[in-house]
Amino acid sequence: MTKTSLATRIRFLTKTTATTFTDADMLLLANSVKDEISSLIADRDIKGNYFIIPATDNLIADQREYAFPDDVLNSLFSIEASFTIATPLDYKLCLPDDFRRHAIGRTEKNITGKYSNEYPRYELQRKAIYILSGTIIAVTDGLRVRYRAYPADLASDMVGTTGLEIDPTTTTFGFPKQFHELWARRVSIEWKGSKPKPLPLSPLEQNYERDLEKLLVAISDGDMSGEILGSIPYDTGEDY
Repeated sequence: MTKTSLATRIRFLTKTTATTFTDADMLLLANSVKDEISSLIADRDIKGNYFIIPATDNLIADQREYAFPDDVLNSLFSIEASFTIATPLDYKLCLPDDFRRHAIGRTEKNITGKYSNEYPRYELQRKAIYILSGTIIAVTDGLRVRYRAYPADLASDMVGTTGLEIDPTTTTFGFPKQFHELWARRVSIEWKGSKPKPLPLSPLEQNYERDLEKLLVAISDGDMSGEILGSIPYDTGEDY
């Protein structure tokens, strides 16, 4: 669907017009529902097929702490590091850890004594990733982070001819096409429920939860999406 067709579908379900259900009101509900469904998709997407952005940063010699924006740290999917300058870079998966379990001071000597570059670990601290590994050398793009970024908000109005499944920029996602009809249906349900005297749901709307579950089950195993490339620093200020 495009923004125009999404609005048309919602107004068909709600039996409204652009006067009785304005673009401004529809945008509020549409963006809220978008985030709600996106969250459910992310919960089922254990393979990382949806809403994953890989970004890289340079490793600096003898530096273990690397700052990232809150939206990245709060939505981490995976962290990898390459401790050699080989081509291609030999990334190793970094797993979360808590250095306190060793009951020793967190010094460089103790860190390199407990960890290796073959099996690195990390902690989160001070809005940063702290790498627990062997000795760190300078490696361009040596740190690779994957994080979730939900589809960008609809902006301005409910008029547009571009498919809403299309990524609006290189660092923002569109909304999966197979969920568009459920998106419209959920907005209709929210609008009807917001009335002082809630309006009855149609049989189709009453089946929303069941139909949503079918699609969520379908994405649990399938590879229906890909990654898009980004870089650090990450800007989340773009709408579509």
